[in-house]
Amino acid sequence: MKNIKTISIKCDCDKTIDFHELQSFQGGLKERTESDYEKAKKSILQYGWSFVLYYWNDGKKKWIIDGHNRVEVLNRLEAEGYLIPPIPAIEVFCKDRKEAKQKLLRLNSTFGHLTKESVLEFAEDIDLNFDEIALPDTVISFADDTEAVEDFPELKEGDRDTQCTMTFVLSQEQVSIIKEALKKCGPIEDETNTNGNGNKLAEICKEYLLNG
Repeated sequence: MKNIKTISIKCDCDKTIDFHELQSFQGGLKERTESDYEKAKKSILQYGWSFVLYYWNDGKKKWIIDGHNRVEVLNRLEAEGYLIPPIPAIEVFCKDRKEAKQKLLRLNSTFGHLTKESVLEFAEDIDLNFDEIALPDTVISFADDTEAVEDFPELKEGDRDTQCTMTFVLSQEQVSIIKEALKKCGPIEDETNTNGNGNKLAEICKEYLLNG
């Protein structure tokens, strides 16, 4: 008998719903990459469906308030042959579409922010793999960038005062601009630094000083 692939339900709720009944509500509010879907897929397969989904019923259709990415993952898993059981879900009451949008935005609002230090302190007793999670881009450290970590030079004892790490607090829009600039900037060689992103950033800043 062929083994049936399915996802496990790891949370409890009085109500469940067939995910086929759910409609996308947020449109293009959030941009997602293939990497975002793969991370969510890996999380669901490894840890199960661990958080309830929120939806609004307008009397005709059931609209997702929270869980768009996860529902898209369920569609993909089903296409791959997985059996998707009814998922725990909570209905959010809204008087109309405008109120539903207001609540969706509030659900996605961040009152407070994560820092590198707060995340590391919180996760000190677990194995934290940043390739499997997507934390808000509220703090960016070029030394913590995946490429930077891989090629960051091993400093000799006498050379440690010649290189340093800079950490910037940025908005998500600023992070996107910087990442795009780093992509467009080709490889830069510098005898004083073997870190690729560091050289790119310095070159971009040098161009600004020369032509700004």
